[in-house]
Amino acid sequence: MLRVFDMQYSTPKLMYETLKTKTIEVKGDRYYLQDSGSGQECVLLLHGWPDDSKLWRNQVSALVNAGYRVICPDLLGYGLSDQPQDLQRYTISAFANDIISLLDSLDLDKVHLVAHDYGAVIGWEIATVYSTRLKTFVTMSVGHLACLLDLSFDILRYEWIYFLNIHKIAPQLYRASNGRLLHEVLRTHPDREKIVEFALKPGVLEAMQKLEQANSLPEILLAFLQDKLPEPQQVSVPTFAIWSDQDDFLWEAQIKESSKYVAAEWRYERVEEAGHWFMLEQPEKTNHFLLDWLDKH
Repeated sequence: MLRVFDMQYSTPKLMYETLKTKTIEVKGDRYYLQDSGSGQECVLLLHGWPDDSKLWRNQVSALVNAGYRVICPDLLGYGLSDQPQDLQRYTISAFANDIISLLDSLDLDKVHLVAHDYGAVIGWEIATVYSTRLKTFVTMSVGHLACLLDLSFDILRYEWIYFLNIHKIAPQLYRASNGRLLHEVLRTHPDREKIVEFALKPGVLEAMQKLEQANSLPEILLAFLQDKLPEPQQVSVPTFAIWSDQDDFLWEAQIKESSKYVAAEWRYERVEEAGHWFMLEQPEKTNHFLLDWLDKH
């Protein structure tokens, strides 16, 4: 389809900052998004914690230059999107339904979905429940939920943050002493200083926290231990999983072993010498993977 291998990523023709901005109301709440407006096919990019759509600034240029329409929303509670108080607006199923409503509002039948962190958790839900709306799914860092339910000691050391972030005291801990703890948690984030500066403002961390409170990992683990979770459904969308070898928050097996829940084409790649936010640390490698995948679909 699109030939992309001779891209010069260092001299992009269209930068993230030039994308058109708009707000779309879904169930009474406004989503802020950026949209390149045209392209042969559409790529939807979903960010996670503690980011917003700026996470994708290095991918936007490469994708638009390759001929794709690119759409980057801020999730509710993040960036410039609304911050509703009702926790039910932040469940993974509610987010997935909202994303489909966004596509409907934009008259988009099918898209390529690229997602990271909590955006990828939402992505797995979309790929499972709304598979007919996706051409392909690219999940970054995060595997299928069923592969995250591991209670071994080695895995629990990754999950402490998900136990902390649901508590009301978490935003206070992150803000205390000029963001000392948040600085440490985000030690590998290339945008750490800007994120911490923004997070110290009143209400920012509380708004971000609602997504995790509405999808409490301890509650999910309890349901798993009590055999109350439904059987995992197979994903019928071609899926490309990417993980980075210095990820401090997620382990390799949880994404690599997700292939058993994909009843369609599966591809897995590692980004070497990069942390959780590898799309910022190694944009050229990330863009090569993305464009190679999209070019073949």
